[in-house]
Amino acid sequence: MAKIQKKGKKGNAANFITRQQALKKLQVSLADFRRLCILKGIYPREPRNKKKANKGSTAPATFYYTKDIQYLLHEPLLDKFREYKTFARKLNKVLHKGEYSTAKSLDENHRPIYTLDHIVKERYPSFVDALRDMDDAISMLYLFSKMPADNKIKANVVKNCQRLIAEFQAYVAKSKSLRKVFFSIKGIYYQAEIKGQTITWVVPYQFSQETPSDVDFRVMLTFLEFYTTLMGFINFRLYTELNINYPPKLDLEAGLGLDALPESVKNEEDTTAETTLDEFKAVGAAAEEEEESEDVATLRKIQEHSQEVSSLKTLFSKCVFFLSRETPRYALEFMIRSCGGEVSWDATVGANPPYPESDERITHQISDRPKVPNRVLSRTYVQPQWIADCINARKLLRPSLYEPGATLPPHLSPFVEAKEGDYVPEGIEEEGEDNEEEAEEQVEAEAEDEEAVYERELKAEAEGVTFSEYQKPEEEKKKTTKGKKRTAAEAEEAELKEMAHVMMSNKQRKLYQKMKYSNQQKADEVAKLERKKKALKKAKK
Repeated sequence: MAKIQKKGKKGNAANFITRQQALKKLQVSLADFRRLCILKGIYPREPRNKKKANKGSTAPATFYYTKDIQYLLHEPLLDKFREYKTFARKLNKVLHKGEYSTAKSLDENHRPIYTLDHIVKERYPSFVDALRDMDDAISMLYLFSKMPADNKIKANVVKNCQRLIAEFQAYVAKSKSLRKVFFSIKGIYYQAEIKGQTITWVVPYQFSQETPSDVDFRVMLTFLEFYTTLMGFINFRLYTELNINYPPKLDLEAGLGLDALPESVKNEEDTTAETTLDEFKAVGAAAEEEEESEDVATLRKIQEHSQEVSSLKTLFSKCVFFLSRETPRYALEFMIRSCGGEVSWDATVGANPPYPESDERITHQISDRPKVPNRVLSRTYVQPQWIADCINARKLLRPSLYEPGATLPPHLSPFVEAKEGDYVPEGIEEEGEDNEEEAEEQVEAEAEDEEAVYERELKAEAEGVTFSEYQKPEEEKKKTTKGKKRTAAEAEEAELKEMAHVMMSNKQRKLYQKMKYSNQQKADEVAKLERKKKALKKAKK
């Protein structure tokens, strides 16, 4: 006879555990449990059958995997949390007695200290895994670096965030890893490519921030505690790979004050880039002589991508910039240096500018004012958007479109990938070229039409045809062109479509109708935007 299974020992009931049961098992408070789950990366789960998972009860409950809670039982941080509780009790007792010298020595010598190094190693076995999960970490560090220090957020936390992001920015600028930039309402979005992984983060604008009252900062600071440890590991690894001592000498007030890379490291980077490009060129040339295949196409794509990246790294190498005091120096300096340019600023904006405004080497001055007095003829004056648009286009755009006080071209997001049937707005360069081409084509077509009409009229006059008789066939031609008949191939295709529609089941037919409806809605929206664009173009003319 088979063994009788007891209720609640198998299936959902055994796989899941409620939060209350987990607290009893671990013998910790709810706040400590929450903190432990955030640090270890354990999240609530949704069972398929809540009633079975809750052993027949229908009361609302939060569920976790039993294995996850079992895993937490062996966590060293649990002992540290318990030690801290006993320490807090002792400290409270001494303070209530008024023994302040004893309390001071207790705080200095017996406060439990813990690290999160082992958790970072557990959660991210390889360096690439850590880079993949870096987006949220770097965005949160940027957020807290702009927050004011108060009772909730300590000054040393803000300072630590500022140090870590300054180190990361310096690395991106020195390794020239920046790929995309976008100015949005929320802040400035950046995208860098490190070790083949794309990292996207948002930097808030430098406005005075207020600490919101409806945010639970205990949860946020727990996340921040883990992210600071993670970023410390990542920065250390990135700097050691470039043969730079970590932590670097950074002046937070001056911005990116990182010492220059050793000459050997610079030479190594340049030679590797050149060799890889030459290899791709050789393979591409050999393959072109043979039959074109998919491998050749992929190699061509890799070659094009590598050429684009190499051109982006030296995009501003021949430019010398000066930032006016009204421009966002913290963002523009980072972008320009990431693309190989030289940059200086007004002394009122930051300390130790590399060169003054009167320097004759300056080729571009970035200004955000409607009018710039006392212009220098040898310089090009542009607005800050020009830098971001050049990085996204991966080439230097026409500065005349970005003159101070001029209406700027549309700043399109480089993160949007257009699908089939989507409305794709024209780029800055494309728009200018299209307008010129359209104007030329229109002039040529009008000239050709006038010549053809004039020749036909001369022929009709020579044959003795009256003007009214000459106009009748022209009108008939227009009518026939409007009412064209379908070809045999088109008629056959329509019949096949109709037959396929008839052969569908009810479920498939409903799904097909929904698809057609959604596609039509999208097409109508695209047509509406196209009409708006044409109307704007006409208004400009």
